[in-house]
Amino acid sequence: MNKRRDEDIVAILRQRSPGCYDPVTNLALMEEVPEEMRLLHYGRRSVPAEYRVSFGFYHQKIDAVRLHGLPPTMQRELMYVVWRIVEMGGRVPCAPLSLLTRELAATTRRLRHRGQPAESLMDLSPRQWKEELRLTWAQREKELPNPDTFRTFVSPLDRACKLLWFAYDSTPWWRREIWDLTMDPRIPRRPHEPLFTKAVHWHRITPEWLRLGGMFVAKMSLESGQLSWSTVHQRFSGLLVFGKFVTDRGIDSPRLCDDDRDLRSLMLEFLRETETQVLQHGKNAGKPRSRSNMFIITTAVRSLYTYMHDNGREAAHIIGDSRWEGLGPEFLRFWRPGDLQRVRSSRFDERHLLSDAVLSEVVKHSHILGDPREDGGLGDPQAMRILLLMIATGRRISEICMLDFSPIVPIAGQKDDSIAKLRYQQTKIDGAPDTIFVENEVVQIIAEQQKWLSERLAAVGITSPPPYLFVKYQNNLRGTHPYDGKNFRHQLTRLVERVDIRDHTGTPVRLSTTHRFRHTKATALIDAGVPLHVVQRYLGHATPEMTMHYAHTLDSTAKAEFLRFQKINRSGQAPTLTETELFDLLALDARTDRVLPNGWCTLPPSQTCEKGNACLTCDLFVTDRRFLPEHQQQLDSIDDLIDARQQAHRAQTGQPMPESHVWLTLRRREQDALRTIVTALADQDQPAALAGGGVPVRTNYDELKRARGA
Repeated sequence: MNKRRDEDIVAILRQRSPGCYDPVTNLALMEEVPEEMRLLHYGRRSVPAEYRVSFGFYHQKIDAVRLHGLPPTMQRELMYVVWRIVEMGGRVPCAPLSLLTRELAATTRRLRHRGQPAESLMDLSPRQWKEELRLTWAQREKELPNPDTFRTFVSPLDRACKLLWFAYDSTPWWRREIWDLTMDPRIPRRPHEPLFTKAVHWHRITPEWLRLGGMFVAKMSLESGQLSWSTVHQRFSGLLVFGKFVTDRGIDSPRLCDDDRDLRSLMLEFLRETETQVLQHGKNAGKPRSRSNMFIITTAVRSLYTYMHDNGREAAHIIGDSRWEGLGPEFLRFWRPGDLQRVRSSRFDERHLLSDAVLSEVVKHSHILGDPREDGGLGDPQAMRILLLMIATGRRISEICMLDFSPIVPIAGQKDDSIAKLRYQQTKIDGAPDTIFVENEVVQIIAEQQKWLSERLAAVGITSPPPYLFVKYQNNLRGTHPYDGKNFRHQLTRLVERVDIRDHTGTPVRLSTTHRFRHTKATALIDAGVPLHVVQRYLGHATPEMTMHYAHTLDSTAKAEFLRFQKINRSGQAPTLTETELFDLLALDARTDRVLPNGWCTLPPSQTCEKGNACLTCDLFVTDRRFLPEHQQQLDSIDDLIDARQQAHRAQTGQPMPESHVWLTLRRREQDALRTIVTALADQDQPAALAGGGVPVRTNYDELKRARGA
């Protein structure tokens, strides 16, 4: 943890609550520390064996950490700090901490003799403590400490002050201007929410009325479960942009302007100014804001004011700012549909998928992730197994990284190990399925990881199973925190660079976009004819609409499906267009107006039909065998209709209807066309297509795969 960052964080927190020491809380700190860890001497022999791995006794010269010379209050504080470092999976820096406690003891004695007793680390800020420690050293040694030596032994001070500030401060969690899951267990979170995520630094938002309003709405939404931790970060980033806008214009009220009639023009100004801003930081630096980023910003602002419009009275009372009360309906209509650029959902793109050739290359070279560095590998066997599991199961990266240590659920009555159930953490959709069937290959990968992790933990004296199957490498000595998805993406990027994996166009494959594995798995299932509701269950989707995103199958697959059926025209002959030209002309995914109940119309999109309902007698009409029942039914109906009309004509005129009759002439053409079509379709050898959920349409998947590769 960056010591300079910790010092800055403590300084920010102390601005709101400078004197947070409390003697009752000081005594209560010991309740959180196991009795066997309440020590005044942390040495190789005194620290319990199960915790010894968390102490940095690198060599024999490293001295033990002694708290004897410190005031009792400070002793309890440092016992608590040591335990929190151990509990969070870090390593206690024995050498620096030993030197720090020695200098703290001398400094507290000096301050006491000077009449300025400091019994707690909270009595002074980290910066003030450093000045006093430097002065103590100078008085004893008659010179200032070496800068490198001084930085070394004060390095644990900032972290200790930060841990203690969060322990002492009794402010409601949501009023703290830094929300940190690691530091504050009171913050609502989902089960298995990773603790080592970015803190939310609300203090960066100005003015104060906006900051407090955003904090209150985020607090209420977290407690009600309407927002997740990641969404809170998005709301914060949106309000940060809005805060800069109102600060630059000197707006000092949540009502934004004196006359509500000026509200819309002000918010349109904010919208246009924000859209044209060029980003200064991040991966999109030098580019204007994207539509998705604008959506995040406008959603944050609208959500804030919508909540305050509905709950302004309660919010004003709790926040202590009456200006939030009584917001009118104009605060719900900042922007109208035409004002905002639509965030178009990206159309399914074949380029997002990983071809069989690319997947084969990835699997072939996956061992490089796990090979030791001295053998030319990346030394990350966990990343290798995560990659293989993503390819095999199509799970999200978060679901793989947060697998339980024992995620395999045996199937009742299963006599062999060819199939099992995998239980994963459903972190995205509440109430969605959290188990899938997996093959023995997945079971073996998980067993290999279990063995590797158990041996790794046993080597440092930890025998109890950790909560996660894949664990962080750093600051996680006890295996209590899951593997970091960002690190996995970084390792995939290194793998692609190492072996130069490219697609069919010669472009390096971007594996760091890990959702491509999920796209590929889902599309493979759909192309194989797996029923949609089964794919929905496998992907863990709550609704079929979510799964339908993947049902936009490959153009080549759709083409192969269409061309499986021989097309004929009204004369019972193949159309003059080639099958490929016919498919391209129809463009069924974009020209649904050319799809007919009994076939297709090949009229070019640029032309309009003037024949009305005369498709059967039109040379632009084509059909295939799947519509044979419709054509047979229509032929029977026309035969019955002609007989009925002839009888009615005879009854009315006393004469049979002549074949030259205008109505009968048109019906005879349709009748002849239908007879020709029915005869031609009935003579085809191809089986008719079957449609409907769960019906296996694709009878030859190998041919489809060859068509995809064509």
